Amino acid sequence: MSNQSKYALSEKNMAIAKEIFPEGKLSSADMKKVPLFYAKAKGSKVYDIDGNEYIDYFLGNGPLILGHCHDEVVSAIKEQAEKGINFGGHSEISLKFAQKICDSVKSIERMRYTSTGTEATYYAIRIARAYTKRDYILRFEGAYHGHHNLALMSSKMKHASIDLLKKYPIPDTRPYVDSAGIPNDEADKVFIAPFNNIERLEEILEKHGDKIACVMVEPVQRYIEPKDDFLKKVRELTKKYGILMILMFFDEIVTGFRLAPGGAQQYYGVDADITALGKITGGGFPHGVIGGPKEIMDKVFDPTSDQYVFHAGTFSGNAIACAAGYTQVSVLERDDLYERLHYLGKKIREGIREVLNKTGLPYRVYGVGPMWHFSFIDKDIIDYRSSLFANKSLADKIVTKMYDKGVLCSLGRNYISAVHSDEDIDKTIEIFEESVKETLREEKKNV
Repeated sequence: MSNQSKYALSEKNMAIAKEIFPEGKLSSADMKKVPLFYAKAKGSKVYDIDGNEYIDYFLGNGPLILGHCHDEVVSAIKEQAEKGINFGGHSEISLKFAQKICDSVKSIERMRYTSTGTEATYYAIRIARAYTKRDYILRFEGAYHGHHNLALMSSKMKHASIDLLKKYPIPDTRPYVDSAGIPNDEADKVFIAPFNNIERLEEILEKHGDKIACVMVEPVQRYIEPKDDFLKKVRELTKKYGILMILMFFDEIVTGFRLAPGGAQQYYGVDADITALGKITGGGFPHGVIGGPKEIMDKVFDPTSDQYVFHAGTFSGNAIACAAGYTQVSVLERDDLYERLHYLGKKIREGIREVLNKTGLPYRVYGVGPMWHFSFIDKDIIDYRSSLFANKSLADKIVTKMYDKGVLCSLGRNYISAVHSDEDIDKTIEIFEESVKETLREEKKNV
């Protein structure tokens, strides 16, 4: 069967979509290798409108840690929908979920709901600036904190090349702006540091620490792990220089409730001052959380204070999102699924290594807990710039072949759910090996 006929209905719909959506996409986050239109999903599988089945490692871009349409989550959504969807005020489920979040993430004593992770990181910066009465922030190059203006500072270098690396060399601290429509002067209040480089971070803090409101950290930056107690050292430096630290939970928006019940803070033994949560907390619905110690949160949300932060949202505490998130987190904890999640992540990473060992090519495999990624590169990836030297073209060809064989994954970070089976992982590794072999044969023919 040709690829054209295999995706015929999706391709027909995409032609229509391109008349409505720029690029035919719902958002810039859509990085899929073929223009799929989904029909349904259950557990670890999704099905497109042409009837093709896929083992899914996107999981709705990360929220569905119990897989698609988990029975208890669906039941909770239906039950809440009959009671009410969005009240614009407190509900029993929004309170129950808030209590669970505060019990799970020990650094959160007070919190507010938002509608997205991007919104949560946006308010995190505003809170930090209000509380410290400082205007500058420091973030790490290549981290993703959403898509508001300050989040799109040095998140992804456009048309990355060696020439651009020379144009923006470390230790240059001025960010490059990732999107049109953002005034360049917004970069004047942002410092950039390389992830996993504690020496460079200390240089910046020693020189500019008295005007920096917060250090924004994605605990696992995309797929890059923190090395040599990096997070603990960042925590020490922020205390040394009196800076309010933010461990974002997409940024524990991604790692929150994924690595452990208390997220990356529990997993790595580091407490943050401000925490942003999302993805898993919405159970597949738009949702976010911003929280921290009571002395910070009570101060900035006191209308009589000169540090008062205005926060509003029509959908903050949306009952359906809270019901889905509360149920999902409760099932994770009740059934103690974290050991299972870490086991599956380790299994797929080891399987990928075994396959790539046979190729003789330089490679690295990354991932923490139920996440995985592979790169063709001859040195460790420790920060954003070192990742630019990977052979992404070769990896892209392999991933594209995996789509055709029934596995949905990305060139970036991939997610595993608690309902992925050992058979799913075994089949994925088998398909990965087939795709690698076919790609390398084709590459050899083209030489």
